[in-house]
Amino acid sequence: MKVPGVFPAIVVVLVMCLLCSGCITPPKETQAAPVGPDGAKATTVPTASPTQKIIDTRYVTPATPFPTGTPVTTRPTSSPPPNFTVEPTVYKVIYLNTIDFTYSVSAYSTTVETPPLIIEMCLVPKMVTRNIWYESRYTTREDVYTTQTYVSPASYFEIRVRDKGTGEIVEKDGFGKTYSVDTRKVLQVRTSGDYLIEFSGNDITATLQMRIPAPPGANVTPAGTLVCPS
Repeated sequence: MKVPGVFPAIVVVLVMCLLCSGCITPPKETQAAPVGPDGAKATTVPTASPTQKIIDTRYVTPATPFPTGTPVTTRPTSSPPPNFTVEPTVYKVIYLNTIDFTYSVSAYSTTVETPPLIIEMCLVPKMVTRNIWYESRYTTREDVYTTQTYVSPASYFEIRVRDKGTGEIVEKDGFGKTYSVDTRKVLQVRTSGDYLIEFSGNDITATLQMRIPAPPGANVTPAGTLVCPS
């Protein structure tokens, strides 16, 4: 038996289904999460914006920006080097004497206003000559006579520069005893002050010269170094 109106109804339902399926929005693609070394999915943590400002003034100091304007070109200028004239120091002699020392002492005081005070010494120690006789043990040979000359064991010289107020020794030098046997000595006092200079010795002749810088403009004969006999 035919059911009237069934077929047209089925057609209408199919048409409606087709229309509805064409209007559905396809699902969005989802991006796969990164996978870690152990196969687990890694979670991305967003970096937080800094909320604190750090300025370590031990290394960074606030400053004013350099002004930006039209750059100024400067040309280097050359100037001749300054002409320095070095005037030689002129010395004047304040003491010169030759003394034969036989367990004797000489002392002098001086005030040094413009150092240095230069003290030069030429020393001639007493020489001792001894004749030595060697007797031969053989009758066929003559006895031997020799002569030896040497510095006297008692020969010495010493200079001491003392602070005149305190007596403290500020400089000293000499010949023999604890000093060397050089016959030329030079001693310098490089500090201004009042000094007591002592010379002592035995079996020795000393030529002594003391000189200081001459005042500017002074009319003096320039004094050279003390020349010792060869």
